Amino acid sequence: MPWNRNDPDPLEIKRRKLEEQERLLSEQMSRLMEEMHNSGEPMPEEIKPPEPPVWRLEDDAAHPRAVEPAPARKRNLARQTQRDMNLFFVFGAVLLLVLVLVFLLWRAYAHHIE
Repeated sequence: MPWNRNDPDPLEIKRRKLEEQERLLSEQMSRLMEEMHNSGEPMPEEIKPPEPPVWRLEDDAAHPRAVEPAPARKRNLARQTQRDMNLFFVFGAVLLLVLVLVFLLWRAYAHHIE
């Protein structure tokens, strides 16, 4: 039987480390941008926002967007139709056999009473 571990979740620890690294990186970027602005160098015209870390992309993939359901495909029901027809005729034959037996038993009973 596995023992109860009181260790924190290793994924949660890694996630916290990554969040801390991301925060430090954004602070460093803002500090560098401020230094560039104060030094008089021309600012780059287009600054691309940093891409989200991979673990955030994985979190987004865990909750997929709702997809519109595809229309129902037409199914080939030939085999089911054939099976239903066979059952219909089998039960019809059984019903006919029961009716004939009931009629014969009634006739025999009526003939026996006379």
